[in-house]
Amino acid sequence: MFYGWRVVAGAFTAQLFSVGFFTYAVSMLVVPVREEFGVSLEQVMYSLTAAMFLGLVIQPLAGIMVDRISVRAMMIAGTAIFGLGLLATSYSTSIGQYILFFAVTMSLVTALNGPLCTSAVISRWFTASRGKALGIAAMGTSLGGVALPALIGWGLADGGWRTSLQLLAWVVVLVMLPVVTLTIRGRPTDVNLDTEPMPTDSTAMPGQESHMDMKDILRSSRFWLIGLSLGLLFGAYSTTLANLTPFAINLGETAERAATLIMCIAVSGFFGKILFGMAADKFSLKSSLWAAQGLVVAALLILATEPQYTLMLLGAGSLGLAAGGMLPVWGAMMAQAFGLASYGRAMGLMGPIITLCILPAYPLVGRLYDTTGSYTTGLYIFAAVTAVAAALLVPLRFTPRAGV
Repeated sequence: MFYGWRVVAGAFTAQLFSVGFFTYAVSMLVVPVREEFGVSLEQVMYSLTAAMFLGLVIQPLAGIMVDRISVRAMMIAGTAIFGLGLLATSYSTSIGQYILFFAVTMSLVTALNGPLCTSAVISRWFTASRGKALGIAAMGTSLGGVALPALIGWGLADGGWRTSLQLLAWVVVLVMLPVVTLTIRGRPTDVNLDTEPMPTDSTAMPGQESHMDMKDILRSSRFWLIGLSLGLLFGAYSTTLANLTPFAINLGETAERAATLIMCIAVSGFFGKILFGMAADKFSLKSSLWAAQGLVVAALLILATEPQYTLMLLGAGSLGLAAGGMLPVWGAMMAQAFGLASYGRAMGLMGPIITLCILPAYPLVGRLYDTTGSYTTGLYIFAAVTAVAAALLVPLRFTPRAGV
């Protein structure tokens, strides 16, 4: 078996825990944290906003590190930080401490164990099967969306949100850390192997990997079009997902049925990642991203009607399918647009662009809910924002690059 698939397994596991928690399971903590500290929804959302804000600094630095030092070491360090940070967050005695510990932990974990590192390391190992490999690795987030809400839910029922975080911390140390350590290798040359063979019709030649410095990347229109489009998309998607549990509870559903919505997103995302990952190797990347954005718009419009539970499941399923296209298509786009030599740097620089798009989304939906008692206005706004994100892709053009 090609060694690169072991690397995919490690990336799968890393995203299962890091992205799976931050994207899916964290929604389940919103209500109990809010109730314990007696604060507003907007204040709880500041924990997510602060994590994104710290990413403005951390993501570009991590991007530079990816191109210069061992990705394996970075991911091992990120895993250790994840476990320790969850424990620290579980001992918070005020909403301020909760925001601080959560933000520091998740900003570092997202940079060191999220798409930046996992997409970079997979892209170094694969050429012809890159989209499929990225899609399989991204499926880890879907499994995390099923397993981690179940784990968090069990902890909530047994001892509250603090117990949930402590339980997850031990699982991270005992499961995630060994897998990442044993499987991740930054480059094929680290184990005296070669990259997956290039496709026979490829215009890129081995050994001719092009390099773009920071000025070249920032001057590229592709950088801004991809960054702004994905930033608006991620802002709408991630904020909706973070509020899906309180959204359902606000409409009279139980916490268990709300958790089922999260799992529905995860399960449909599992199939979405397979489909979009395969499409990334065969079809237009821009069309694939448009399809994902269309699914998000459809889901937001469904949820904005405050529907019955059956339609909520339909909206959740649409969000999940869309999630299947985001990470693998993004990774493939970055490799095609900037090449492997500049991959980490370009991803790191794009992090702040995406973060600036996401930052206002969390407090905005919190403020709208606290003011109106409903999520409807926020959902309509996010649907319009996602449509704008799709329009930004219209002028995007790709040209063959060496070293991709």
